[in-house]
Amino acid sequence: MRDNFQIGIAMSPRETAFGPLLFSGQLENGIRQLAQNDIAFIELSLRKTNDINTQELHKLLNHHNIKVTALATGQACLFDNLCLSNMNDESRNIAIDHLKSMIELAAELSSGAVIIGGIRGKLTGSEEDKKLQRTLGIEAIGQCAEYAKKFGIMILIEPINRYEMNWINTAEEGLEVIAQLSMQSLKLLLDTFHMNIEEKNMIEAIRPAGEQLGYLHFADNNRHAPGQGQLDFASILKVLNEIGYTGPIVSEILPLPDDLSALKDTAAFWKNLDYQF
Repeated sequence: MRDNFQIGIAMSPRETAFGPLLFSGQLENGIRQLAQNDIAFIELSLRKTNDINTQELHKLLNHHNIKVTALATGQACLFDNLCLSNMNDESRNIAIDHLKSMIELAAELSSGAVIIGGIRGKLTGSEEDKKLQRTLGIEAIGQCAEYAKKFGIMILIEPINRYEMNWINTAEEGLEVIAQLSMQSLKLLLDTFHMNIEEKNMIEAIRPAGEQLGYLHFADNNRHAPGQGQLDFASILKVLNEIGYTGPIVSEILPLPDDLSALKDTAAFWKNLDYQF
């Protein structure tokens, strides 16, 4: 069954306080460990585009036969206040330009997608302010999706749980924004860790996504590697098969008990998949 999907791990080229990433600041070692554990895809979480040297990364990826599934962008909002919902026009435009540079980098790396998750930013202030920020944020997502079309890059909207984000928390809310913008370069990214918090029924939240589902993050309920907690991945995989999903499934997980063990736990989950399910 694993051959139906692009199995990957999320990593960060720089050390970061954002927790659910493996081999932060140890990218070369991380890529080498991916290859040694028969995982062929990587998601890169970048704070800035110059977190990587593109030429050197190309050589490293080619040497180990690893491909980039997507670029994650949340660190720019978390640490640099580059957030798409910022009411300050100048700050918001800087954030949009940052996303555009990420789109260009994704194309240069032959990656198919850029993730809009935490870079949306939290809505703050009065209810009127929050409504305006949401409107501005959706408009900014639309600008990024329009720019992405030029490069053949998909923009992925990721619903995030209420403790980290206060808008677009559920699959349904993500699909509503995609329907509102009605752009072919927009798809939905669903993360099982966030869904376990927000969805009444994870399976029934996934099914309506259908062709709009463009990407998945697999993490268990404790944000450890899949299979290290309580989530029913057999049922999740069954519904993915039902809707014909064959895209990336990337583990954005905590490096626990350590980076290598978390990677090996993920690899073991997929290696034993057909036996288990």
